[in-house]
Amino acid sequence: MLEAALTYARDHRDRHLTLLIDLLRMPSVSTLPEHRPDIERAAGWLAEHLRTIGLSRVQVIPTDGHPIVFGEWLGAGPQARTLLAYGHYDVQPADPVGEWHTSPFEPTIQGENLFCRGASDDKGQLMAVVAAAEAYLETGRRLPINLKIVLEGEEEVLGPNLAELVRRRRDLLAADAVLICDEAMADRETPQILYGVRGNLYLELEVRGPAHDLHSGTYGGAVDNPFNALVHLLAQLHDPVSRRVTVPGFYDRVRPLSEAERALLAQVPATDEVTCHLTGAPALAGEVGYTTTERASVRPTFDIHGMPGGFTSKGHKTVIPARAAAKFSMRLVPDQDPREIAGLVESYLRSVAPPTVNLIIHNLGMALPAVIDYQAPAIQAMAGAFVRVFGKPPVYMRSGGSLPIVREFQDQLGVPVVLTGFGLPDDSAHAPNEKLHLPTFYRGIETLIHYYALLASRG
Repeated sequence: MLEAALTYARDHRDRHLTLLIDLLRMPSVSTLPEHRPDIERAAGWLAEHLRTIGLSRVQVIPTDGHPIVFGEWLGAGPQARTLLAYGHYDVQPADPVGEWHTSPFEPTIQGENLFCRGASDDKGQLMAVVAAAEAYLETGRRLPINLKIVLEGEEEVLGPNLAELVRRRRDLLAADAVLICDEAMADRETPQILYGVRGNLYLELEVRGPAHDLHSGTYGGAVDNPFNALVHLLAQLHDPVSRRVTVPGFYDRVRPLSEAERALLAQVPATDEVTCHLTGAPALAGEVGYTTTERASVRPTFDIHGMPGGFTSKGHKTVIPARAAAKFSMRLVPDQDPREIAGLVESYLRSVAPPTVNLIIHNLGMALPAVIDYQAPAIQAMAGAFVRVFGKPPVYMRSGGSLPIVREFQDQLGVPVVLTGFGLPDDSAHAPNEKLHLPTFYRGIETLIHYYALLASRG
């Protein structure tokens, strides 16, 4: 059964590529209301595809936001292990569109790469999961395990609806392990398994001053400029020397990094030179006392993302704006609670704000961090699958990004979460010119075929 499935995958690479291209052409951008029809079209397409390859109980589950797609194959029987495979079909906006070398929603193959928004994050990866299942069902008419697939349309906007479904329908999603393919390998030849994700707290700080915009020549120096106050407040959140967050209590619950974990992370083949090359940064920065890998995975952060307000058009306008705002986020690590951190940040900002302005703080999203036992049998089965296809064991690392559903799966289903993927560090996920390396995509399908078999025998 295993060999037949592998042969099928190799013989049907063109089919799997064509299907992926069809899905990529749907601009399922979850954050933009005008793309809601595209989101719904992508959900319907995926549901029909799951039916076509032989899954049952396929449904498009409506939510208060974007729909969730579910399907299952339970033909291995009640004694067999059940895997819940997760993916997301929503994508980031293509902005800035002018920096794309190809049309962002017209899949374009150049050499070994497929360029399109969502190619790596996460449509290519979720289609690898589905293609591996298809390989078994089209040859032996059965999988070695029971398989459930759940696909959400709100991952990129920290949507709450899948978490609510997990809490409400644990019977529907019950499994022995959860598989999430939404990450990158260490490099083309080095697979990677992630044993945790950072949480996230996304805030908007709004500073309000005068009742309306003022002439800076008439009132400058007498009325506080909300932008002046804003940048002063933001500067007080982050120490420029230690690169640590200055909010009192921010680090109180951060787990100390053990020597064993530092040794584990040191196996990741990432150097400062490679990181500079991938990012184009002239030099690296980060919290003093930690390596680049540690800074980007197991330490909390503070980043400003945008500052709307005032005058930003061409030319000049001497105005004191009535309001100024900044959006910023903090990546959090175990055992930081985003709700507690939000309270600490607000208290600190209000304590240092001048009386000349008023503050309004909006909480735009939160996600809890998570740590996974990478020695769990279901995870080690994936390590074995990587050895069979890539010829070497994976390295282990905590993800620097946030994937809120990981914690929900842990808390509600009580099973190990296998967090891995077949993207590459230079795939430009969330950035212009996102791509998928096709040889790695095909090897990913074969890895998953092996994984299903190994999970059946030892997971």
